[in-house]
Amino acid sequence: MKLSMLKKTAGVAAVMLGIAGHVVPASAERPDDGMILKYQKAFEGKTVAFVPVTMGWDLTQGWMAAVERDAERLGYTLTIRDSNYSVDAGAQAISQLINEKPDILIVQNADMQAYVKLIQRAMDAGINVIQMNMKTPVNSDAFVGGDWYGVGVETAKEAARLCGAGTSGKIAVIQGPVTAPPNQLGVAGVEDALVDYPDVKLVATQAADWDASKAHSIASTIIKQHDDLCGFIGLWDNMDVGIAAAIREAGKKDQIKLISTGGGNKELGCTNVESGAFSSYVKVDTRDQAKVLASTIQVLLQTKPTPGSQPFAVYTENQILTPDTVAPTSCWTVDQIKAGN
Repeated sequence: MKLSMLKKTAGVAAVMLGIAGHVVPASAERPDDGMILKYQKAFEGKTVAFVPVTMGWDLTQGWMAAVERDAERLGYTLTIRDSNYSVDAGAQAISQLINEKPDILIVQNADMQAYVKLIQRAMDAGINVIQMNMKTPVNSDAFVGGDWYGVGVETAKEAARLCGAGTSGKIAVIQGPVTAPPNQLGVAGVEDALVDYPDVKLVATQAADWDASKAHSIASTIIKQHDDLCGFIGLWDNMDVGIAAAIREAGKKDQIKLISTGGGNKELGCTNVESGAFSSYVKVDTRDQAKVLASTIQVLLQTKPTPGSQPFAVYTENQILTPDTVAPTSCWTVDQIKAGN
């Protein structure tokens, strides 16, 4: 009995240890479906660099939340050189990175022309370049961002809807920096679209340089100059909160409509739409852009095209939000993007 029991025990132990004809490898290799091993290897030892206008914006934080998540998940290195609003500092950072030769350079262009030669120089040096949300006239390997002319057209249409028949028809535009790509293209879109709405009159247009305090001061002056003003078009929610404050302080929230644009950050976008501070909001969704940017990096690191040889663009879809249409899922937070939501 004792011998029989010993044999049974040994047999069970052998099966559990995997030595009874079914060897369990100590470190199993995953099967190759034809792409997965190449995919994983494509990111090893690779470097992606980003030169933003500033990392202090919700837009840049949202984009990088998705890229940082992918870098950690896939194993490439991400480096950020913050120009902190300085075109000169941005140019210096790009020049240094060209010498360091990252695999991909992402550039957010504060000025339509400032980085054109540097982008071309980077591609000539063998670096794939992504232009993020603000495009120069030169084509790089990829552009990911908004159709800013289309955004301008949509804001003008909303202004016409809110300031048409039965109102004074008078509107004003508060611009960002006049040389910034979204500003140049956005203002062109506004002006071209307003041709179709002769009842709407553009009575003022001034630049506030993306600064909420400047926008507040300019809007306050315009309101005093045009007592029957019907609406403002603002080109970025971070700046437009200053316009909203000027309208509120003038006691004209019911009279003056504010059409804003932005990336859909919950605090700056949806909260202001829900409160009525923004009468209409053209959303260029940062959450969508972040996902597309992360995917674009994956594609370029796998395909490794000759820089500049196969340029492509992904213009993210615009969405119009109003107090009647805004929903709990319409906007995002950086933490949500970090979590992949």
